[in-house]
Amino acid sequence: MLRDERIVFTGKLDTLSRKQAQALVTALGGKPQVAVTKDTTILVVGKANTNLFQEDPRSLKMQKVDTLQQEGHSVCVLSEQAFLEKALLHLNQVVGIMKGNHG
Repeated sequence: MLRDERIVFTGKLDTLSRKQAQALVTALGGKPQVAVTKDTTILVVGKANTNLFQEDPRSLKMQKVDTLQQEGHSVCVLSEQAFLEKALLHLNQVVGIMKGNHG
């Protein structure tokens, strides 16, 4: 589920540090990225650090994803909770495969 996904995080995460989240992505076969590019497949959105003085309160990463989506690129936007659920599902599948091979 996360294998080969290119994942970027934006905003403050509640449950993990940014380093921990990136390590989780790597452990599950994904590729963490620090910036949104045309290769990005998932943007995980934590709590927004909105600047009330900006015209557009969305993060620059979210703005970049919107632009890429308008250009036809497929980028999935997930909440931190949805990302963690996806990671847990992926982990459960891996464990199930391992049990099937050894059981």
